[in-house]
Amino acid sequence: MKLQLRGFCAVFVLALIVCCSSCGRRHQNPQRTAQSLVDAGINQCQFGDYSGALTNFNQAIELNPTNAAAYINRAEARSHLNDFSGAIADDTKAIELDPQYPNAYYIRGNDKLHIGDYAGSVADYNKAIELNPQYPHAYFVRGNAKFRLGDYAGAIADESKAIERYPDFADAYISRGDAKAALKNYAEAMPDYNKSVELNPNSAPAYYARGNAEAARVDYAGALADFDRAIELNPAYTDAYGARGGVKYNARKYREAIADFDQAIALNPGYTYAYWNRGNAKFRLADFGGAIADETKAIELNPQFAEAYGARAGAKYGLKDYNGAIADSTKAITLNPNYALAYYTRGQARYDLRNYDGTVADCSKAIQLNPQDPTVQDLRGRANQRLKNYDEALADFSQAITLNADSASYLVDRGWVKFEIKDFAGAVADYDQAIGLNPDANAYVARGEARRLLKDFGAATDDFDQAIALEPKNALAYSGRGLTKVNLKSYDDALTDCARAAEFDPQNARVQENLGYVRNDLLQYQPALESFRKSLQLDPFLDYPRFRIWVLRARQGETEAATKELADYVKSLQGARAADWTVRIGQFLTGTITEADFLNFAKNSGRSPKAQSIQFCEASYYAGMKHLLAGDKEGATALFKKCVSTGEKGCLELSSATVELTTLKK
Repeated sequence: MKLQLRGFCAVFVLALIVCCSSCGRRHQNPQRTAQSLVDAGINQCQFGDYSGALTNFNQAIELNPTNAAAYINRAEARSHLNDFSGAIADDTKAIELDPQYPNAYYIRGNDKLHIGDYAGSVADYNKAIELNPQYPHAYFVRGNAKFRLGDYAGAIADESKAIERYPDFADAYISRGDAKAALKNYAEAMPDYNKSVELNPNSAPAYYARGNAEAARVDYAGALADFDRAIELNPAYTDAYGARGGVKYNARKYREAIADFDQAIALNPGYTYAYWNRGNAKFRLADFGGAIADETKAIELNPQFAEAYGARAGAKYGLKDYNGAIADSTKAITLNPNYALAYYTRGQARYDLRNYDGTVADCSKAIQLNPQDPTVQDLRGRANQRLKNYDEALADFSQAITLNADSASYLVDRGWVKFEIKDFAGAVADYDQAIGLNPDANAYVARGEARRLLKDFGAATDDFDQAIALEPKNALAYSGRGLTKVNLKSYDDALTDCARAAEFDPQNARVQENLGYVRNDLLQYQPALESFRKSLQLDPFLDYPRFRIWVLRARQGETEAATKELADYVKSLQGARAADWTVRIGQFLTGTITEADFLNFAKNSGRSPKAQSIQFCEASYYAGMKHLLAGDKEGATALFKKCVSTGEKGCLELSSATVELTTLKK
């Protein structure tokens, strides 16, 4: 809100006692000498020589300590020298000398306004108005003070009174418009800004204020035109450059925004918000190092600037400095416990550090603060999925979809949860919808995986082929197609696809895991073991590679060491992960549950008949392997046949059981 308090020392004429003695013509009157010093000080103020004026006012007060005009004008000089405490002391002395003088209260109110004592300034303006109800500037500045106190209705009332008493008061229209805009009454604010421009077409602040309202209404063209005009009228208008940069940022013209922020900083190197905003623009251009430098400068200028810490956290996250991102987010939250974005950023960093419980906690707080952000719901859903809190994950993704029904990625994410709980038809339905919104490679890969488990191998292959057509180096598409070829017993072609996937993305845990399955079924046990080990290095939360590692190590005669390794992992699991079906596999392989209990649990637990069928397929394979490793080929053969009899051809355990049966026949 515009604060226009004063531009030069006011002249205050007080009654003077004039001595008319006969010696008056021969000797200077002390009071007249004091007044001449006051007059001289006022002239110096008008020319900007406030230090020189201060000297004259000091001398005037020495000669006549009861000269209220000297105190008032010295207060003016002091305020221009930013000595507001001294100015307020002088204002108070002038009031003591003349308690009925409204200008003294008015000026003290101005000085209090400068130091942020808005309540104190309102009290002084109240007194000035009480003494002079027709004082338009007192209403104007009282409105400014009320605005700063968040009393926008009171500000509007005061600015209206100022306009009523002085209809051509252009700045009062700006201030009233600002108060209306603060109440988001932009439609009512615009006529006030228009009137101010009409009254003073060369007022840069009027164009600036109207530009801010237009920006808030997302009328970027109108805002830019007004900011351009404000800068044309005042090329050194720092705030106008900053505001214009903000509009360009919102319009995604990041390089142009940076140019405006550069200019704002050149005009005012201490402009904290310009550094912050420029850092945000650099972040959008993936210049994370530049963003960090700008946010660091903003923090240096204002160590309590929570948003700057939050923005720097985002840039550090972009550089994969997850611990740094967590530290900055935590600082931002300490400064502002209601900073939803900081919780989200910290949650992202924790997710990438596999602290999924921490992610869920941060996202829950962010959602509490801002329940309308679908990205936070999605992140919490992904963390819940990794924790195997499947019902919570489904709820999170469903809420994200409710908040943004046009996002294909949320549908894909929900589809993966349905995939994990063996609701493959439900997963395909989500993937179909996602592809309808955005036919990208990842959606085709996801649908291909679900179709593969539904034993629709032709459609699955088509999806993987389409994903490869869209992204010729999509590792998961090659890997998924390779598994489909395993299901179809085309092992050499499967190895080609999975090996190519590993070439394209050797750091993808799923790619390494799938390569391990193919190598295992080709009886390449040591390379398979290496692939499974690699997958766990990349993602320690994976379960099935651990079971295959146990089998492969046991095959190499390392049963005791393999059992200890797997048992330690199973004991480390907590929450829903400790209650998942996969834990039963680990418990069986390590000998903590019997084969009968294992197979019975497989057949009678699970969310659906499909899930139970797949569980029994997996259980029969692992039970068969224990028999085989113990030298019981007959028992192994019977269990492998049970695995195959489930008909779960998309299940990799069935493929491996088929290979074992073929080997046993030789």
